[in-house]
Amino acid sequence: MNHIVLLSGGMGQRLWPLSTLTRPKQYIRFLTDEQTGKPCSMVQRVWKQLAQADLAENSVICAGMRQQEILRGQLGSVGIALEPEGRDTFAAVLLSCSYLKSCKGASDADTVCFMPVDPYTEQSYFELLKRMPGVLSESGAEIVLMGIRPRFASGSYGYLVPGRRGKGYLVVDSFAEKPGVKEAERLIALGALWNGGVFCLRVGKAMGLLEDRNLPTDYDSLCREYSSLPRDSFDRAVVEKCSSLAAVKYSGMWKDIGTWDAASKVLDGGTRTNCVEDASCRNFCAVNETGIPLVAVGVKNLIVAASSDGILVADAGMDLHLKQIISGLEARPSFEEKSWGTSTVLDFFREGGAEYIVRELRMHPGMELNSPGANSTGSVSVLKGGGFVSSHTGELELLPGACFPVPAGEPFLLRAGKAGLVLVLTQKGQPGSFSCQ
Repeated sequence: MNHIVLLSGGMGQRLWPLSTLTRPKQYIRFLTDEQTGKPCSMVQRVWKQLAQADLAENSVICAGMRQQEILRGQLGSVGIALEPEGRDTFAAVLLSCSYLKSCKGASDADTVCFMPVDPYTEQSYFELLKRMPGVLSESGAEIVLMGIRPRFASGSYGYLVPGRRGKGYLVVDSFAEKPGVKEAERLIALGALWNGGVFCLRVGKAMGLLEDRNLPTDYDSLCREYSSLPRDSFDRAVVEKCSSLAAVKYSGMWKDIGTWDAASKVLDGGTRTNCVEDASCRNFCAVNETGIPLVAVGVKNLIVAASSDGILVADAGMDLHLKQIISGLEARPSFEEKSWGTSTVLDFFREGGAEYIVRELRMHPGMELNSPGANSTGSVSVLKGGGFVSSHTGELELLPGACFPVPAGEPFLLRAGKAGLVLVLTQKGQPGSFSCQ
C-alpha cells in the first residue's frame, strides 16, 4: 500500500503580515479555486488536487500542535500526525511513519511519499507522485526523489545531479545544496534538477532509523521521546548518505510561493479584497485583510500586504530578507483561524499588573466554543447572527444586541446558530490568561 504525507512546517514569517505563528503561509486564503472562483489556501488547493488524483484517502498531514485547529477548519476530518514540537524534517519523517504504522495500520513493506504541503503546481505533478512507489521497486533504490526541471539558474534551490538513466527514472550521483548562480548554470548544463522536496521510501526504513537510535517505533511512545531526535533535515541526515538513490523528473508547472515577489506572480500582479488601483499603476500587487480600503495611485513595482498584524510595503523583488527584518517584532498574532471560526484582536494592553484584551469572534454555523480565559472577567456582546450560551445556571438564547457578563472562573459554552455568530469578547486577566480553545 502507498501512503502520502504532507509536511506542514513553517514559522509564519515568509509572507508576513498575513502569515504568522498561528497561520503559516500555506493557510492564507489568497489563491482562487479554479472551479468555484472562491478564495482558497495553498493547503486546500493541494488537498483538492490529491483528491482528483485519488490520493487523498491515503494521505495524512504532519503538523505542529498550533496548526491542528486551522487544519480542521480548512480540510475537515483529515489524518494528522501531530508533532509535539518542531524539530525539522528528519524527526517529522520518522514520526509520520510511526503514526502510519501505529494509527493507520501500515506495514514495514508499505511505501510512503513525502511532499511539501504547499507546492503551486498542476495535476501532472500528482500523477508523477503515483509512479514513485513503482520506481522504488523497479530501481532497487533506498529512496526515490522527485527532481524539478529548472526554469532558470538559481542559488535558492538544492540540485540533484543525475548519473545513468534507468527505465523511467534517473540514478542520482550527487547533491549540490544551494550553489551560487554560476555553479547552478554549470550543473543545469549537466542535466541537474531542482530538489523539489519530494521523496519516497518504505515505512520499514524509517522504523530501522528509530531502532538504530534505541527509540520506540510506537507513535504515542515516540511522541514522549520526540525531543531525543536531532534537529536536522531528512536530506542531510539520510538522503545524502544513501548509496542507492533514484529520481523521477517533473517537467510541468511548479512554483515555490516562498516570498511576496513569488506570490505576486501567482496572483497575476493583481489586488485582492478591498483594494483599488488606478490605470497608471504598473507591476503592483496588493493583498488587504484589514476591512478598510487600500487605494494605490501611480505606483510601480510595489507590493503591499496589510492585515490586523501589520502592513508591508516593499519594492518588488526586495522582500527576500523579510524574515530577518521582522525578527525583532513582538510575536502576538492578532488574527487566528480555528476549526470553529476566526478570532481577531481589536485591542490589547497591559495596565496595573493586568492584561486587557478585546476580540471579535466569528463562529461558523453550528460550531461550539468553550469559554476562553478561565481566570479572567469580562463581557460578551452579540453583534450579528444568533446562538446560545450555556453555563451552570442554564441556557440563554443569544440575539443581536445581547450582552452578558463573564465572571472569573465560571465556565460557559458558546454555540452558534444556523446563521453563525459574531460577537465581541472583552476580558481582564492576569498576564498569560487568554487563549481560545
